[in-house]
Amino acid sequence: MFSWHTRTVRAERLLRLLLRLQTRGQSTVNELAQHLEVSPRTVQRDLDALSLAGVPVYSVRGRRGGWALLPDYRTRLTGLAPAEVMSVFVGATAHVLADLGMDASSDLAMSKLIAALPESARRDAEYARQRLLIDHAGWDDRREAPRWLDLCRQAIWEERRIAITYRDPAESFEVEPLGLVAKSRTWYLVASRPDGTSRTYRLSRVTSAVLTGTTFSRPADFDLSAYWAEAQKHFLATRPSYPIALRVRDRAVLRFRPTAPPLPDTDGWFIVHTDLENVSEACAAVLAQAGDAQVLAPPELADKVHRAAREILAGHLP
Repeated sequence: MFSWHTRTVRAERLLRLLLRLQTRGQSTVNELAQHLEVSPRTVQRDLDALSLAGVPVYSVRGRRGGWALLPDYRTRLTGLAPAEVMSVFVGATAHVLADLGMDASSDLAMSKLIAALPESARRDAEYARQRLLIDHAGWDDRREAPRWLDLCRQAIWEERRIAITYRDPAESFEVEPLGLVAKSRTWYLVASRPDGTSRTYRLSRVTSAVLTGTTFSRPADFDLSAYWAEAQKHFLATRPSYPIALRVRDRAVLRFRPTAPPLPDTDGWFIVHTDLENVSEACAAVLAQAGDAQVLAPPELADKVHRAAREILAGHLP
């Protein structure tokens, strides 16, 4: 049996295949396989599936052959289940619009693509697009379990308030959930407070959550994507900054996310500039490399690393 993830991935691939043929014209199986990053055999199966579904794809034989769509065919994006439609417009929007030659951030482009859906699927796509946003760029690589994710998703879909306890020291209150954002590997809840302001809550910092019986009306003018863009700007503007310079062995360079191109040094070492939140975080990051990183600046970080290293050594001597 196919999982939900497998079905939605295939739905996205079929859509990309169809749009590629419609926008780029006749293509060989190998060209399509390279574009979709799958095997030629997978492309052949997908082409057969499109044909069985009534999409007028046909093969052209000969040296300049390939696969094509009938010239007057217009994509209607029929045949996708509601969950598949949501997965395409929430998780794969950038890929789809890139295939169409449109700017992924263009509302006009999104409107045109949604307009190609049948009416019932169009409602599902717009509903999902306004309530879920997948942001692939990361602030860090730490993996967090999506605590309370199912409950929050249910509350968002049913427009019901939830009572949460957040952070330490604990603070309990009710919120009106407006959307969920996956920032790299971390989930955030965007919700409205009782005073009418919108806030962002990291789900891993929610210590308890209860679905209440109180419903609310989601503000018609709330735009999840626009809100998140402003929230990111504010976060980056207020985020603590602690710039450091290191001499790092080649195998460890990318572990520090350099803020400028690394400069080659000698014997496989590089000069790396990066930016962390504070001296303690920087010290832990350097010590974690077990000799593959040496502090160049600032002096206080070098001193802290030296002291910590001596304490570690003393604690492990027989």
